[in-house]
Amino acid sequence: MLKRLFASRNNPCFANPSRWDTLILDLSGNRLEITLPPQDYEFAEEDRGRQFNLFDQSLYEYDTEPDRNGYPAHFEGVSVPGILRRNWETYGAIWSPQHLGSLQCYAVVCDTSRMPVKLNCFNPEQMERLIMHGFYYSDGPGNGTNEFDVPVNWQIMNLHDVEWVYCESWKRRPQWLKFTHATYGCDFSACLITPLFADKYLLLSFNATGSLPAEPSNRVMHERIAQIIPHIKLSLSPEAQKQRAEAKQLSPNARYSKTRKPEVWKYYESYREGDMSKGENEHIFEGPCSPPPALD
Repeated sequence: MLKRLFASRNNPCFANPSRWDTLILDLSGNRLEITLPPQDYEFAEEDRGRQFNLFDQSLYEYDTEPDRNGYPAHFEGVSVPGILRRNWETYGAIWSPQHLGSLQCYAVVCDTSRMPVKLNCFNPEQMERLIMHGFYYSDGPGNGTNEFDVPVNWQIMNLHDVEWVYCESWKRRPQWLKFTHATYGCDFSACLITPLFADKYLLLSFNATGSLPAEPSNRVMHERIAQIIPHIKLSLSPEAQKQRAEAKQLSPNARYSKTRKPEVWKYYESYREGDMSKGENEHIFEGPCSPPPALD
């Protein structure tokens, strides 16, 4: 209550509930346990169930078309909708009813079983390739012309004896945009990624849309994320443990990179304003962009 009383744009805060919820999800025998504050958002939370058959391909939306740059489809599947979504808002002065920013916890399962290059998610080096390939299509040139610094703050976390990759993606002002959007500098996603089966992995993201000034907004977002992370526990099924052991036996020296710098991706070759009197779009992007990261 005291935090809310003294909150401001320079000292934003979340609502501080007395109790957090522990959610338990059954992911084809894998048990995901996560403890979260209750939803604090203008819309009610959608219950997406607690049990998921990860081998039912109707759970996923697969990439089956060439991307915007003409590169072939990669056939990776993403669970749609996600298996978990919960939202919270940040607040400023107590007399202002409007929220300042928002943080969303969102979880999806990715299926690699239909991809042309067969990689094992339990092999850290191969999983890392899948992660960067995924970022190319979510935040890189494969997605559009909005630009991101990714991966940022790459690190390997051990949570309850399970290895997770943690990293962040920060939205930046693209060169073609003449104005600076209010959330540049405080618009980021923090991701946690770990294998579930040899051909499936879990992506848990915290998507922050903050407020200015950026520093106190980013601080309170990171504090909330840091409070949640120790309460994430994944217990692998006997089959998943078997697959992990087999991958370890095949590649005993495979490791994740300890650090990674943000990718230097080119989103387009050049930009010009379109001639709308000639029927052109407002923004014209010309020339090739960086290709997708190699998987093999």
